[in-house]
Amino acid sequence: MVAAKERIKTLVDVMPISEAERLLSYISSNFKLISDKDMWNAIEEVEPDEIDIQMMNEMENDPDCNDFS
Repeated sequence: MVAAKERIKTLVDVMPISEAERLLSYISSNFKLISDKDMWNAIEEVEPDEIDIQMMNEMENDPDCNDFS
């Protein structure tokens, strides 16, 4: 997928402005574009299960988890 995006960017870079404007219009009218904020807000929030709680307790009580040197 990254390669496809890079190829699209390269093609747009060499594309005449009028063609780029047509492409933008096509993309805007045919694809639902989601902002980063909307994507973040769409994440379902769930309660932690026992494994999650155990991992969080281990992180809080393990001094190695707080040493960033």
